[in-house]
Amino acid sequence: MATTCGGPSVGVFTRFLIEPGASPYTWDSSSERYEVLAENFQRHGRLIGGQGITGKIYRLKSRVRQGGYYCYGQFTLNPSVGYFNTLLPYLVGTEGAGDTFTPGNCLNVFGALPWRDDDNDKAWEYKDGVVAGWELEARSPEFREQGAPDLLALTVHCIFKDETPPNAGSPVAWPSSEPSLPTGADYYPYIFQDCSGAVTLQSAVRSIYAMKLECWNRLKPRYSNSLTLSSILYAGKTVRLGLVLPYDATNDDLYNQSYVGAAASIRFTLGTAYTQFNLTNLKVPPESPYTKDEFEIYFENNGESYGDEATDTPEITVKNVLTT
Repeated sequence: MATTCGGPSVGVFTRFLIEPGASPYTWDSSSERYEVLAENFQRHGRLIGGQGITGKIYRLKSRVRQGGYYCYGQFTLNPSVGYFNTLLPYLVGTEGAGDTFTPGNCLNVFGALPWRDDDNDKAWEYKDGVVAGWELEARSPEFREQGAPDLLALTVHCIFKDETPPNAGSPVAWPSSEPSLPTGADYYPYIFQDCSGAVTLQSAVRSIYAMKLECWNRLKPRYSNSLTLSSILYAGKTVRLGLVLPYDATNDDLYNQSYVGAAASIRFTLGTAYTQFNLTNLKVPPESPYTKDEFEIYFENNGESYGDEATDTPEITVKNVLTT
């Protein structure tokens, strides 16, 4: 294990690549590179056996095997319009038609290559993955609060079929011509305030204190007679939007909404670039406001989006426009 400044390896040297499509992969300067806050893609092994009755009080070492294993994990980053442009095909599940990304009947497959050391032999390859779900969230800061809660945070949960570790018989090398970290106008991160005046619920613009948009793919990983996954079956999405809002006369109509539902949207804008999430039919069950403390009546809206069979429109579409 390589060391840094006389100590163990540290996360600051981690580098993170994604390559679209199925394995095998060609990792090179055209691979997608991302600045991440954290990642934990891992192989999770299983010990099986050793449960039989043997006349001993202990389990026998000769009766234990390694069973089929799971590869999964997540990564988190602060998204920008540029990052969304390459991530949305995986997040939404189809290629964009122009600037608009619409779910299709299949998910797009990809591989990931984290480099977890300050040495070239520490590339870990994760193969034939799909997005299991993602969460986009941010909120306004409290007065004099430390940290940056108003930076948008995107957490992407993934499932992979297999892993190639650096100590494998044929390890994957980090590309000698590695892609640079993308920079420029399209890679400034979005912040919560970028959706000011651009949150629409029940045909009216709303002010919000916090938001969390979630999209979970309904998946069933399948195994055949192999230690690794044979397939990952996909059966649609569940899209949820959670908001914290001021409780006042402006938002009275958001309590006990009709079961019919209505369109909703959130748009983040930076200069001429923007990313707009459109929810086709957001249904919100009633949640009463309550007294959080002496200063505030807390009001939450937590709904799920549905598709419109009359127009054959899925539950979510995303329009992502780069800087012009």
